[in-house]
Amino acid sequence: MTLYNEKPPLPYYAVIFTSKLIQSELMHSVLLDKMIDLASIQEGFLGVETATDDIQILISYWKDLASIRAWKEHTFHARVQSMSKEFWYESYDVKVVKVEREYGFKNLDGDLLRQKIPKMPTNRGTLMLLEKQHAPLLHAYVKENKAFFEPWEPLRHESYYSMETAELRVAEMQKDFRKDKGLVLCLLDKSESEILAYSNYSAIVRGVFQACHLGYSVSEKYQGQGYMKETLAAGIKYLNEEMNINRIMANYMPHNQKSAMVLRSLGFEEEGKARNYLKIAGNWEDHILTALTLR
Repeated sequence: MTLYNEKPPLPYYAVIFTSKLIQSELMHSVLLDKMIDLASIQEGFLGVETATDDIQILISYWKDLASIRAWKEHTFHARVQSMSKEFWYESYDVKVVKVEREYGFKNLDGDLLRQKIPKMPTNRGTLMLLEKQHAPLLHAYVKENKAFFEPWEPLRHESYYSMETAELRVAEMQKDFRKDKGLVLCLLDKSESEILAYSNYSAIVRGVFQACHLGYSVSEKYQGQGYMKETLAAGIKYLNEEMNINRIMANYMPHNQKSAMVLRSLGFEEEGKARNYLKIAGNWEDHILTALTLR
């Protein structure tokens, strides 16, 4: 059961699990997803809702108290809880409540809801925020370009290249967009069967700044064909016109002249140099700092 699914007959029970993490890690998210999947096949399980920020909230719904007790005593549940207490949780709180009354609202205009998801045509493809069904495309993109991207990225654990991580990343993309924290736009081919290029507008700051940081990549087999500029030009236009972002910062290593040329062609101006700015491929690297101002 999710927020928009049909509700079960009243009364039923809810377990409200509120937690604060010492640090957010991919492994914790993967284990949490596995635990939810396992809970969903237990006797008496009705559904789950989650919300993640500084405080994480997971609400699971159950037919009766006996079902809740059985899940609490499940071996895997107990093991994950023990690991989480040792490695990730700063604190947590559990409440078991009986649901006797409920009401809500559902927007039946699906087209209106869909319009909020960024998706725009370009000359040679479609620039869009990925959705759940696109996770296999992201998985293929990172796996096929692993060796090519390694000199330009932080060191990655092997789990980064798994299908589970791709699914988690797509979910995070959706969540960051809804929370106005960032926007990932991928350029797909016309048939929407392959990712050609990737752009990430992260760390959005509002107020008097109205700015974000930009990171990007293009598949090895599409290098030198103008796909990166096509992706960024359309994305910058969307960020400026639809999200009112008018300062975009992008940084590159001095020897990465391809990035320098793409950024200059889009109007980015050099603003300085940062020594040992990011740890790339295991080494601290200097970066040229640039920005595009659209005020």
